[in-house]
Amino acid sequence: MSNDAHEPMSGVDTAWLRMDSPTNLMIINAMLVIDQMDFESFKATIKHRFLSYDRFKKSPVEHSGQYFWELDPYFDLSNHVHRVALPEPADKAILQEYLADQLSVRLDPARPLWQIHFIENYMDGVVAILRIHHCYADGAALVSVFHSITDGDSNVKPFINLEAVTKQEHKPLEDFYPWPRYQKWIDKAVNTVDKYTRIGVKASEESVHLIRDHDLIKMYANDGLKIVSEVAKLALIPSDSPSSLKRRLGVRKTCAWSDPVPLEQVKSLSKELGCKINDLLLSCVAGALREKMLASGDEVDDQVIHVTVPVNIRPTEGGREEFDQSKQLGNQFGTVFVPLPIGISNPIERVYKLKHDMIELKASLQPGVSFGLLFAAGLLPKTVQKPLLDVFSKKTSAVISNVPGSKTFRYFGGAQIREQIFWVPQTGGVGLGLSVMSYAGHIQFGLIGDEKLFPDAGEVVSQCVKQIDRHRFSHAAKNKKLKYHKVV
Repeated sequence: MSNDAHEPMSGVDTAWLRMDSPTNLMIINAMLVIDQMDFESFKATIKHRFLSYDRFKKSPVEHSGQYFWELDPYFDLSNHVHRVALPEPADKAILQEYLADQLSVRLDPARPLWQIHFIENYMDGVVAILRIHHCYADGAALVSVFHSITDGDSNVKPFINLEAVTKQEHKPLEDFYPWPRYQKWIDKAVNTVDKYTRIGVKASEESVHLIRDHDLIKMYANDGLKIVSEVAKLALIPSDSPSSLKRRLGVRKTCAWSDPVPLEQVKSLSKELGCKINDLLLSCVAGALREKMLASGDEVDDQVIHVTVPVNIRPTEGGREEFDQSKQLGNQFGTVFVPLPIGISNPIERVYKLKHDMIELKASLQPGVSFGLLFAAGLLPKTVQKPLLDVFSKKTSAVISNVPGSKTFRYFGGAQIREQIFWVPQTGGVGLGLSVMSYAGHIQFGLIGDEKLFPDAGEVVSQCVKQIDRHRFSHAAKNKKLKYHKVV
């Protein structure tokens, strides 16, 4: 991480910084459920591990229209780490109410934009809630931070060797991305964005030379046509119709999270169905939202809603990502607009439709184009950025993020982390964020939504889990029927 006193913010990070609205704050909320530990040990671990990233001691500051990361000269850890006790019985329902209260609270702009709530009396353990502005990091970056500030066993490493603590082994791509085979094209897309950024400067300084290079003109023209075509496709995606998922938003949020589900169950079922795990999880979400919409009186037959799905586009070398501090933080992801077939009631038919659509999306330029648009938006005046991004937020009813975490239990200051959950923020007029987190052989669904639209948040995440069994039962019934026909 750069130690410069005035570190320029990237266009993408600037765009996220300016994206806050009264009804949607761009704050990532994450929660760790940890075995019992004392507050001083917790705070010491934050000091020596978390703050080894200089970025977390910096604030975004504007100078002449450009934003920079600047060290807070009055930084005090006590302003960011807060000790809290829940009222009795201090159970999941009480914790959920406490977190919901925090979701619409802005971070102090005079200080680095993050805070941690240490809840000392959650059942027989403790809870750490991290609230951090999206401009600091995206989900994939925060997962790598999580690995660097935790340990693989209960024997806590000394704090003196911070480089050894924070340096991570290279992990296979599948440990971090739902679509590892997609990465080759993603690298090309990032290079394309970089190429066009640089060629714009070259064209303004050396326009005569550029015009004379006919091979360059042909290459840029061909790539440009593909990009223009993809932008046109994005623009032509119809806006989702008003429904119980998409109405005028209020300020207050609600949240929920499911109990852990064994990941092996999901893996084995997706293998039986011949689809990706991500296809199955999206189908479960589609089924849960279908039930929610039916209960609200929405028309769902033959209907499709769009959801925005983030895709990590960090460059890799030899199929492996470089996990050093200079590359971990910040936002490096594009998005795809996934059509959820909520009009299909049969789970098997629904998952195969999603499988087909996802194959098509993986071959598209959407992630690179969306990243490029967001990068450009951050370089434009804020008055131009908002209407540009609002066009795309109207096309979607929800944000769905799937972040793979550690395959084994991690330890924080010697205490085992039982659960690891996060909630994804929404942009513009989007009122629903759904997340899927894998950790220690389990997955959990999380939901954050507008309180007026989702007073039943717990029922929605429970329905996501139930949909796994519905897919299993439907698949078993289909196989039984096929076996019967063969016998006859």
